[in-house]
Amino acid sequence: MSERERLRNSFVPLLMGLLTLVVWFGFQAFQLMKERENFATLHANQNTIYTNAQKMRAQLDTIAAELAKLAQAGNPNAAQMVNALMQRGITIDPTKAKPAEK
Repeated sequence: MSERERLRNSFVPLLMGLLTLVVWFGFQAFQLMKERENFATLHANQNTIYTNAQKMRAQLDTIAAELAKLAQAGNPNAAQMVNALMQRGITIDPTKAKPAEK
């Protein structure tokens, strides 16, 4: 077998191997870009949920603080609720009360 035939015989498998690698890397890059877009969408969706949860938490803190203020003012029902919350390990900070928003 001559040098030229040996070179030609090895060229086709090497070319196919390189093309396979290029296609594989292209496929992987495409998949990674899709995953990145999906993660960005999920992150944006979670930001909305997180913002709503923060608003709800602030409202609950305000309600609990107002309840604690009522209990300190002598309201027996409010005192009973505060005691029940304390028994469950929930502490209320009366300083977190915010003025009512309109």
